[in-house]
This record gives sequence, C-alpha cells and structure tokens, in this order.
Amino acid sequence: MPYSTLYDFHGESVAGGSIVIVCVGSGEAEGSIVCVSTGALVSVWEERREYVYSVHIIMKLRQPFDLSAMNDMYQDVMVVEEEDTLGYTIIDAIIYPETIFAFVPSSYPLNNLNNELLSFTEPGISANYSPEMQAAVLDIVESAKNDVEAVETILSWTEKNTSLADLPYQPEIFYFSYVYKDQVFLRNPPDLSPTRMLNDLFYANSMFEKRVHGTCCSTATFKCGMIKAAGIPCKTIQTLFPIFSHKDQTEPYENNLNRTWGKKFENQPSGKESWWANHCFMEVYLGSQWIRVDNNINIYHDAQEWLSIKIISVADLTEVDFSRTYPVDWIYNRPYYTLLVEDQEPIH
Repeated sequence: MPYSTLYDFHGESVAGGSIVIVCVGSGEAEGSIVCVSTGALVSVWEERREYVYSVHIIMKLRQPFDLSAMNDMYQDVMVVEEEDTLGYTIIDAIIYPETIFAFVPSSYPLNNLNNELLSFTEPGISANYSPEMQAAVLDIVESAKNDVEAVETILSWTEKNTSLADLPYQPEIFYFSYVYKDQVFLRNPPDLSPTRMLNDLFYANSMFEKRVHGTCCSTATFKCGMIKAAGIPCKTIQTLFPIFSHKDQTEPYENNLNRTWGKKFENQPSGKESWWANHCFMEVYLGSQWIRVDNNINIYHDAQEWLSIKIISVADLTEVDFSRTYPVDWIYNRPYYTLLVEDQEPIH
C-alpha cells in the first residue's frame, strides 16, 4: 500500500452532503476525477467549523502516512507543501474531537460482506489467528445478537483474561519495534530473545494462547486479530500527539489552544527523549460503517484529554514500513514536528 496519494477524500460537508475531492498534484483533472481548489476545500472546512468545536493543526510529517486514511469524520487533512529534501511534508489539518457517529448495529454473524470487507477479516502476518483461535473466539461471542455486542464481548474478555507481558520496559528510553513484511525491526529493544518478543508482542495468535500483550500497538493487534476471527472487519490505526515539543528542538512551535488538553509531552526537558509519542487502536466495521474502537466503542480517542491525529489505517501493521523515520534520533530528527495548534469554538 502506498503512503501517499493524489487525492483527499473528505466526508459529507455541512453545506451539500457531497464528497469533496482535492487533487494535490497540478492540473484540473486526473482521469475522470475533477479537482477542487484548496480555496474551495478550506471554505468547506470553515463552514463545518461554524457548528462544532475544532482544532487546527499545521505539522511537518514524514512517511509513513496515508492521506486518504487521514481524512474521515474526525479530521480533514490536506498537503500544503510537498516532501522536502529531509523527507518532511507539511500538512494542514482540522480535528473534530467531539464527533460521535449515530449508527444502528448489524445482526451478528455478519452476512453478505463484499470482497473488500472480507479482506479485513482475513488473518494477517501480525493480526493473525489459527483455526483453533478462531473456534475459541467464536465460542466467546456465541451469544452476541449484533456486531456491537460481539465486539463488546471481545473487549470485556480481553480486559478480564489477559495481562501486560512481563517485559523489562525502561520508560526513560525511547523504545520502538515493528514488523514489516517478514522482518523485525527494533530500536533499544529489551533484553529478550526475538522469539519471545514476537510471541508476546506481535502475533495475535500467540498472544491469545499466552493471554498476554504489549502496549498499545500490540494490544490493538491482539484485539483486531480476535475481532477478525469473529468475522468482523477490523483495521489497526496509529495516531500521533500534536501537543509535542522539546526544549532542544529548533523548529517553531505555537500553541494557541483555549481549551485544556493534556500537555505531558509539551516543552520536554533538554537531553531527554520521549518514550511514548503515538497511540494505536482500531477501526471496526460496525453498523455498516467504520467506527473507532479502543477500550470503548465509537470514540475519537479513548484518552479524551489527549489531542491526536490519525496517520494510518491498515488491515495489518506489517503493511507499514517505519524504517525511514522511526529508528532515528527522536530529539533532533523525529518523524513529526507540530508548527501550530489552535482551536475554535462553534459559532452557531
């Protein structure tokens, strides 16, 4: 999956209820798709902002990110400056953190899923499941009458029956690890065998067998594997925290927020790295639409005090190549820098 795109796909606008398509490249049309000017796009954004609380963010962002996945009913995003020689793209985003979907749960088990949706129920490399795990999951959700009940049952079961893997985490060290395709990449890894790390942190099937998981991306992979095994389409998403700055950074940072948001990662002390700068959770196909799910269902972000922006949404995290950006010096060369964050209350 490429992590750049020619088009922004935006949800229904306040004005007309039509899909807005923006061509990032030059020209007025790409094939049969007509491009809308950025001025028209901003006008649509501003109209929606009149009715809801919103946060405006300008950010320098390195790959991986998927512009089409970044645009949903929680956020509108467009590119304002293409990738520079250091790999940074400048994006302009509006976040709508108070969005709540109104949807009706679908009868469970789900029937008549098309091929695209069925692909999000298949086991991946990381969010995997064996026939034995699938049989066990189906037994867990056997009494569910609709898709929401099935997912709630899985979330409750996970909370009651699993625990954080007993690993030697060191919070003062920025630790990042991921699997891309069939290779494992580690930065500052704990002193463990690769096999144990994979079984305790990366593979949903082995985490299910051992009843353990790691931190957020591991937990999301585990839960997504169970949800897929139940026959419900699931994606894993990653979000970043825009309220993030460091005393050693030279990039400009302007915080004009009026509402109180969590500031744990703002103005961090010199010489220290952050060990936590992202959060993974899920998008699950419920009531015939994609709904964000973490420990709860239909949320902007489970930790409501943290402002976040989604950058990817994939069937399996092994589809994403983080090698260009994440195993780097986090203070001076990190994957993203927020340049501006400001909010606006609704006018109407």
